[in-house]
Amino acid sequence: MPAELPTSLAEYDAKRDFGRTPEPGPEKPARRHRQPIFVVQEHHASRLHYDFRLESEGVLKSWAVPKEPSMNPADKRLAVHVEDHPISYATFKGTIPKGSYGAGKVYIWDHGTYDPVGGEETFTRGMDAGKVEFDLDGKKLKGRFALVRMQGRGKDNWLLIKMRDQYAARGANGKPAESRPATRTRSTRPPAPPAPQAAETSPSRVELTNGDKVWFPQDGITKRDVFDYYAAVADRLLPFLRDRPMTLERLPGGIEPGKPHFWQKHTPEHYPRWIPRVELLTERAQTVQYVLVNDKATLLYLVNQGTITFHPWLSRVDDPDRPDFVLFDLDPGSSSFSDAVALAKELRRVLDAEGVVGVPKTSGKSGLHVLVAWERNGGFDEAREWARFVAQRVAEKVPDRATIEIRKGKRGRRVYIDTLQNARGHHAVPPYVVRPVAGAPVSMPLEWDELTARLRPVQFTLRTAMRRLTRQKSDPMAELLGSFRRTGNE
Repeated sequence: MPAELPTSLAEYDAKRDFGRTPEPGPEKPARRHRQPIFVVQEHHASRLHYDFRLESEGVLKSWAVPKEPSMNPADKRLAVHVEDHPISYATFKGTIPKGSYGAGKVYIWDHGTYDPVGGEETFTRGMDAGKVEFDLDGKKLKGRFALVRMQGRGKDNWLLIKMRDQYAARGANGKPAESRPATRTRSTRPPAPPAPQAAETSPSRVELTNGDKVWFPQDGITKRDVFDYYAAVADRLLPFLRDRPMTLERLPGGIEPGKPHFWQKHTPEHYPRWIPRVELLTERAQTVQYVLVNDKATLLYLVNQGTITFHPWLSRVDDPDRPDFVLFDLDPGSSSFSDAVALAKELRRVLDAEGVVGVPKTSGKSGLHVLVAWERNGGFDEAREWARFVAQRVAEKVPDRATIEIRKGKRGRRVYIDTLQNARGHHAVPPYVVRPVAGAPVSMPLEWDELTARLRPVQFTLRTAMRRLTRQKSDPMAELLGSFRRTGNE
């Protein structure tokens, strides 16, 4: 390769035999455009993907995007950073022959000019730092976008995100989404086969089907009852679901034994295209297309599909390696619920000494949860280490009532303080969701002075929850929600 060419094109040159492929070779440097250009090429290789390219420093900075770029801010597109391409590649379309690198047909999907926010120097520094913003002026893509590098085992995985502006896909209320800055996004996963997805808007109303189907036979609670409850509680629940990869606990025939009961992580292709979703890699290196419950329409659609309980991650898709909060799960096991209540108070004293605020809630089953906003440096590893340190201190103060022993056989009648859920990819029970057991209990936020001997684990149910919430003078979750807003997450 001639010495005067950008050295970053060496990898591009080494991967291709220009005697076989019609792709442009890096024989001579192309003249830079007065206004930098961008191009998106639809590449039908072994896996269909979209090559997103931005002119910078005399080359095309390039990312492989497994799914079609979207004008919907809810659609966070994985973008794998690949080798720089020559500027002349911006007009390439044709067939790369079999046996060649990237073999397959290439079409130009969109093209135009762009403005790097802050200028070219800011863009160059942003590439190194892992976040760039730019305004696109194409036929399909318009307005502000961001590319944000994900944290993890490699530096090649980014997210392509449409920012909220006048060009963004409109929301269910018919208005453009409010503008808010993009936050950094961290994750790791390789390209995956794409599924078509459009930037369609959510409907303003979701139709309930088979509403008279009995989901809780012992209580006479129907599908309509569950649907109506989630509709009523949506404004309180959605802040704990929004932009979090979601595992759905679905029981489309209800909780009666023998009826289907399954945990759904991957979003079926037949779900409407307005349902937002994000692709991530599981601990077993499997690609999963998680649903994002970002609005009331999505919430109610999923309930109509048989979802009784929603299980979100503790982190959000714009930074999946950093939790918003830490969860302490107090499992009474063979001890009593009153023991869990007493232990929660001991945990509060330790948290107070740490200078942090904890918010208790019922789990909706037999235990108690205490949530703490994670506002310290570090991600899940640091959060889990801190949570274990706190749990250990509690166990040392009351060793006859508390333990962090994982093995059930060694816990005895002590309450187990579980902090293991504070990990990337693990999910937790958020406040206000219904649990699929008799009585339709609800995970209910509590004030600390409500933790008394009279408290019962399942006294808050689908039938009683809204009466309590409408009479409530203050929201126990206000402090936790405030921490989300202070850190730009809500």
